Amino acid sequence: MTLTATTRKSRWWDGDSTQRYWMELVNVDTWGSELIAPDTPRYDLMHDVRVGDVVLHWVGKNNRMGFKSGMYGASIVAGGLQPRAGDWFGKPANTIPLTKYAPLPRPYLLTDLRADHQEDILGVKGALERDYAETAGYTMYFPFQKHPTTGLKPNQGYLFKLPTEVVTAVPDLLPDSDWGGFDRPLMAPPVAGQNGVKQSYAGYCADPVLKKAIEMQAVRQAIAHYEAAGYSVKDVGAFESYDLEVVRGGEVRHVEVKGSQGYVRKVILTRNEVTHANEFDRTDLVVVADIDWERHLDGSINTGKGAMSVYPDWRPSPENLKPLSYEYFLD
Repeated sequence: MTLTATTRKSRWWDGDSTQRYWMELVNVDTWGSELIAPDTPRYDLMHDVRVGDVVLHWVGKNNRMGFKSGMYGASIVAGGLQPRAGDWFGKPANTIPLTKYAPLPRPYLLTDLRADHQEDILGVKGALERDYAETAGYTMYFPFQKHPTTGLKPNQGYLFKLPTEVVTAVPDLLPDSDWGGFDRPLMAPPVAGQNGVKQSYAGYCADPVLKKAIEMQAVRQAIAHYEAAGYSVKDVGAFESYDLEVVRGGEVRHVEVKGSQGYVRKVILTRNEVTHANEFDRTDLVVVADIDWERHLDGSINTGKGAMSVYPDWRPSPENLKPLSYEYFLD
């Protein structure tokens, strides 16, 4: 391995093509569709991730789902870094698309890792420190450390470089002991709803490519539904505040379509969408939930059918509307 260092951070993996593994530490209910981190120097490791690299997903102990700390699956990097394409708690965030998510048959929990491979992992860490003794004080991005009382524990942070030597020593960290290739058939990425956790609303997605794919799948299903009912259908979403105009004889309906990759309890509406639905008598709301999808290594996304619900002659009732933002005019 060659060594480069930037702002007290060592890239000990530079020049070694076998070092293609990363570990993402998450505390949210979905993972495997993308990496996302603020566009700040603290997260500049995002720029080192390459297409075809493998990302292992570790769920931290302080997660809202109540999952035990451990490794839950792995994905392949499907595309390059997308600058400021996402949102991180209201701040611009860089994103990296992932594909081919595969869950472990059962999570490899931290307690088991301590019992089975603590010395193996700490041995790899020690070897790195010996090989690069001249970088003392530099961040090595190693994902684990040894707590003086509890033993092995993940470091605090978001993205870490996982040495190939760790994967070799602990093959059960991956969904399959020989997994990690490009053409191995794996399961689609997880969607909201994995592990029993369901998305609570539709309409927001940090990944613009995925968002568009989900929207188009919902529109296609809505078009098929109305055509099967004998309507002629025109897609007007590009220039109207609703998505479809459907006509059958003298009956004209306007259709608002919403799509989601997970369970839907509420949807996000624009001011124009609410106004139009209240002004045009025959407005339908179509919601397509639980849309399956898979991202390929070229970045393209395939979608499958979701569960469709149709609300005819829909009126957004004031008691069901909750403002998410306001315009404030200065005096």
